[in-house]
Amino acid sequence: MCGELMRNQSDGSMLYLWFVCLVAACGGLLFGYDAVVVSGTNTQVEAQFDFSKAQLGFYVSCVLWGCAVGSGLAGPIADALGRKKTLMIAAIMIFASATWSAMAASPIHLIGARLLGGLGIGAATMVCPLYISEISPEKHRGRMVTLFQFTITIGIVMCVFANWGIFRFSEANADSRTLSEFWMWFAVKENWRAMFAAEALPGILFLVCAFFIPESPRWLVKKQRAEEAEIILRRVNGIKKARSIRSEIEETIREEGDVRFNDLFTRRLRHPLLLAVLICVLSEACGVSVVFYYGPQIFEAAGFGLGGSLGGFATIAIVNLIATIFALVYVDSAGRRKLLTIGTIGSLLSHLVIGTLFMKDVTGWPIVLAINAFVAFFACALGPVKFVVVSEIFPNRIRGKAIALATVCIWMTSAAVAQLFPIMQQTMPTGIIFFAFAAELVLLLLMIKFLMPETKGRTIEEIERSWLSH
Repeated sequence: MCGELMRNQSDGSMLYLWFVCLVAACGGLLFGYDAVVVSGTNTQVEAQFDFSKAQLGFYVSCVLWGCAVGSGLAGPIADALGRKKTLMIAAIMIFASATWSAMAASPIHLIGARLLGGLGIGAATMVCPLYISEISPEKHRGRMVTLFQFTITIGIVMCVFANWGIFRFSEANADSRTLSEFWMWFAVKENWRAMFAAEALPGILFLVCAFFIPESPRWLVKKQRAEEAEIILRRVNGIKKARSIRSEIEETIREEGDVRFNDLFTRRLRHPLLLAVLICVLSEACGVSVVFYYGPQIFEAAGFGLGGSLGGFATIAIVNLIATIFALVYVDSAGRRKLLTIGTIGSLLSHLVIGTLFMKDVTGWPIVLAINAFVAFFACALGPVKFVVVSEIFPNRIRGKAIALATVCIWMTSAAVAQLFPIMQQTMPTGIIFFAFAAELVLLLLMIKFLMPETKGRTIEEIERSWLSH
């Protein structure tokens, strides 16, 4: 026991690092849960409020527009208040959104609640990878940042089974005479309310756990609290490395001086900014939001009934989880650039197959298998690795603003695709839509080849100096 404690003091505690990063990454769990909960409510909400296809698209995408605003605001807030407090504020907003959505009395209330949740989720998705990248040693950073994507998949799986359980409960109690009038309304007749309410539980869990994690050491150094930062650095890096890492952070901050948002657009940051925007936009425009927000409806178009659609969607959640575990294991050893290349090629080929199957009117499980292939390639590369790359390529003091801008790009792209998909389905064959996604992935492949360097195994400060040498 004593020897283990000494090892943790001299080399840093991996157990503590895992705990801190897992808690921070739980912001991804809330996003994953929210991404799927709306897909389970689409049919009922559309019928109950008599939505047109354009209105349905806005109902689905409004949370994403909220995410775009939330991620944009989170950068300055995280720089001013700290990463930890920003995460706690996000958790409170997500909990309030889930409760309000469950009790919404009108479409206006429901959309307002979804927008509030989007603000919280957007903030969490910006700050979580930022916090993890700032507290993790460089040799573990890729894997730890990938935890964020992993917890997204956990949230998706949790929600799939929660929605399924609520649906089965409502079926079994459709003619119940023992349930109270409230529960018949809340969990049976309008069971979409119970689906939203269940999201409040992980929201509370995230808020409670956030109390027990430290502030980002890099943020503490920036706020002239270097002694506090070194205490945290000792726990995650060990006594021997903590002082040198602290000095490196201090030197980087001194070299950068005062920074404004406009400094993102200076010549020295032109390359990393272009890379961040392109990787975020192109990886989100490939149709992943369509699969997760409209998955059951896509399977209905492929000939499945309600039960089959839910079963097909459950396979997506499980494949997504397994593929993300693969990324978690191999992101540091395989390298960011290689994983992105493999994932992009695999996703492109999957979309070509999906489009061909729809154009030839093939129905049933071949569609499910092809969509699962796309999800697997996306989850093992495009999903998690983009967060790793964006968190690594910017200088320390401007990283909050830079990641906020990149995350806004993710949400705006995802929102636009989710907004337009129901309308596109009315105006063109589904197969053509997936061919368009494949064409977009060709652009992403070219970007990886010509613009993206390998960041594996390099400190954030080393990566920063490499941009300055260009």
